Amino acid sequence: MPPDEGRHITAHVTATGETAVYIRELAAISGRTPEEIAIQWAAGQVIIPDTPLGVGPEAPEWPVLFDGPADLSERTHEYLQGMGQ
Repeated sequence: MPPDEGRHITAHVTATGETAVYIRELAAISGRTPEEIAIQWAAGQVIIPDTPLGVGPEAPEWPVLFDGPADLSERTHEYLQGMGQ
């Protein structure tokens, strides 16, 4: 066995800006540490979007995602009362 095998390997990963925010949020909701997520991100095991979710050319506009009445926010109470009849 070569003399270097069996020794520890230390890796340092630095994430900044929105990437760091995303990693912290992912760690919080998954019950893992930000460091663990950052190591996986550096290894290509975790994909972090280039833009916030819902922003970017691949994200459809809101009306495409919502299949309901256009005035729902103004008339919610009225619509809910109609459901009980």
